[in-house]
Amino acid sequence: MLLRAEWVIPVSSPPLRDGAVLIDGPVISAVGSFEELRREAGDDILDLGEAILLPGLVDAHSHIVYTVFRGIEDDMTLFPWMTSGILGPLELMDEEDLFYSSLLGCLEAIRAGITCLGDSGPSWASLRALREAGLRGVFYKEVFQGEKAAEEALEIVLKEISREDSGTPDLVRIGISPHSPYSNGPELLRLVAEKARELGLPVSLHLAETRAELDYFLRGGGELSAIMEHMGISLPGGIGKTPASYLAELGLLGPDVLLAHCIHLTDQDVELISRWGSPVAHCPKSNAKLGSGLARVPEMISGGIRVALGTDSTASNNILDMFEEMRMAIFLQRAFKEDAPVLTAEQALKMATLWGAEALGLGDRVGSLEPGKRADVVAVKIREGLLPTYDPISTLVYCASRHDVVLTMVEGRILFHEGSFTTLDKEEILKTCRSLGERIAEELG
Repeated sequence: MLLRAEWVIPVSSPPLRDGAVLIDGPVISAVGSFEELRREAGDDILDLGEAILLPGLVDAHSHIVYTVFRGIEDDMTLFPWMTSGILGPLELMDEEDLFYSSLLGCLEAIRAGITCLGDSGPSWASLRALREAGLRGVFYKEVFQGEKAAEEALEIVLKEISREDSGTPDLVRIGISPHSPYSNGPELLRLVAEKARELGLPVSLHLAETRAELDYFLRGGGELSAIMEHMGISLPGGIGKTPASYLAELGLLGPDVLLAHCIHLTDQDVELISRWGSPVAHCPKSNAKLGSGLARVPEMISGGIRVALGTDSTASNNILDMFEEMRMAIFLQRAFKEDAPVLTAEQALKMATLWGAEALGLGDRVGSLEPGKRADVVAVKIREGLLPTYDPISTLVYCASRHDVVLTMVEGRILFHEGSFTTLDKEEILKTCRSLGERIAEELG
């Protein structure tokens, strides 16, 4: 199949006017001008006309299982929100509810041109949904020690991973998430680092998301201390180390460890994370909405850290739209730094594509339109609001939204085209999730 559009943005090379992408099964075989490639395609041509072709967007940090919690709590900071907006509603859900909530997230992702997710969650329903939707990604199964011994808690999750991994298709890789430095004790975090590397499992966790977290590890006490005491979790607060240096001490930094948020980092933390090679998933909208702060993205990029973009969950965002994330990432930095070139449209697009794929360990497969890479392709229609198009990258980042996406393809398979979904039953998912939302609203009072 040959995809043709007014513009093609390979990301790894300059944009092409009147370009095309030649797809052979699940793989890209050529990228170039339409006139050069049309002879190789024969009659199998999908001409998208006035549109922009780009690599599938990569959402490096998400929680699709919480999609139906959108709007439950919109005016709280992180820790009260986690209790009222996540843990409370979660108690009302069974596995089938969680599956449909995850399907709703997949539906929204596909519609928005998101083809790959770094998704974390407590339920295997998320993995089931990703598989059914035909999306690519890494699903990081969360592990919490609770009242169990560290070895027992990890052993339970590793057995589940082994069971689920036996049937996992190539599109979705399974990893593990110990959530955060404050959610589990040091022994479990150390064991995760050891066992994950022994088994080749990618790792992801939240880091330095709030000032309370930084203060707790440096000095002890504060908001997080009270929450941990209430939950019966004993952690080494007041150890005089930042959360990042604490993870480094436990061996839980490295290229295989994706760090979400990383808002409250010191200069030494930035250097430490860069030296260890951990990528970072930046979630600007969620961080701003929860009042958590603004990550030091320019400093991380200039320091050699691979920075990707994530949406977090719709419970804290409230929309899965990577175009909004790109804009928000740029505008917040420029407003804070009072400097326009501090973060550019080209950098933001890389954060949402190639750098995101590299952060998930998938940079050799997706993230750019190149021969030999998998055919994960998205098309954005150039219509009112996107004209004139002087620079297609600028147009995408500053003007486009999820509503402008007209084609979403993974491995050469069309998942969405001109309003129609091919892998998911949109009406059934929406009907089920509306009923689920009504039930949650009634039970929460």
